[in-house]
Amino acid sequence: MEDIHDVLDAIDSTSSGGVLATVVQVTGSAYKKEGASMLFQPDGTQIGLLSAGCLEEDLAERLKGSEARYEEVVYDMRGEDELSWGEGSGCNGVISVWTEKLDDAYIQHLLKLKGVLQTGQSVVMMKKRGEAPGYLFIPEEGEPFGSWAGGVPDDCKVIERGMFYSRALGGEVYVQRIRPKRRLIVFGAGPDARPLVSFAAGAGFSVTVCDWRPALCHNTCFPAAERRIIGFPNELLTQIEVKPDDCVVIMTHNFKRDQELLQVLKGKEMRYLGVLGSKKRTARLLGSDSIPAHITSPAGLAIQAEGAEEIAVSIVAQLIQVSHAVKLKEAVCL
Repeated sequence: MEDIHDVLDAIDSTSSGGVLATVVQVTGSAYKKEGASMLFQPDGTQIGLLSAGCLEEDLAERLKGSEARYEEVVYDMRGEDELSWGEGSGCNGVISVWTEKLDDAYIQHLLKLKGVLQTGQSVVMMKKRGEAPGYLFIPEEGEPFGSWAGGVPDDCKVIERGMFYSRALGGEVYVQRIRPKRRLIVFGAGPDARPLVSFAAGAGFSVTVCDWRPALCHNTCFPAAERRIIGFPNELLTQIEVKPDDCVVIMTHNFKRDQELLQVLKGKEMRYLGVLGSKKRTARLLGSDSIPAHITSPAGLAIQAEGAEEIAVSIVAQLIQVSHAVKLKEAVCL
């Protein structure tokens, strides 16, 4: 999950003040990479992480006495003496952090960013320093918004994440493509779905739980789910638009319901389609001797998992693996 989603979730229309910190460059090894972001709220609350906990308190202290709207703080982790940021921290790189004070206008832009991401669009974010510092958000559709002076270099829009030197602007620009939250749709609200939904939400997925049984599919059982939809398979499949980036897990434990769902979902494009249960059972659901390559059965990594919690861990790990594989492929293409 991109840290910016945690930051956006912590901001609402009543928010005011605070500092947004973003890791814009890492040289060498570090616990987190470019794009890691963190919100320092006026009351001392901290949202997100920039490292494994090595830098956050120091940065918080620096920010307390600073009146600067924009700052750059560099942490050199390469030293080995006890007074340095080196070996004792577990990292061995140089981390550059840009901080930005949040005024009312910036908060409104962040709320707009949150709304755009919720429509399923990705957004290119740019930040710059120098004589005319600023930030800009460029959605796939619609007009850019932010606080930005000068032109927008088109060639840096293809960068997934990192620093870019713009000749037009005469300086470096940090570019990051922010994607919507990864979405997981779970069909089945049995007891074993509860740890899966909880772990997946904790890993940054926007989770929707679907089931025909109101007594199971409700907020008390699935507080971490963003949506809970009640209905039989034919009703659910008319209410949910499965998108190419979505992940889906079928786990109703009812053969007829699983079969109805799989017969429709097998023909849709999605990032991941997993079915709980053995390969033999899934083949029976399909009415075939073989299982298509795009269907994962049984769902989850082969870690000899037993019990609801371990199986949930194996499935969430596989979802993360699939998500990162897609990112790696995109980065190679760029």
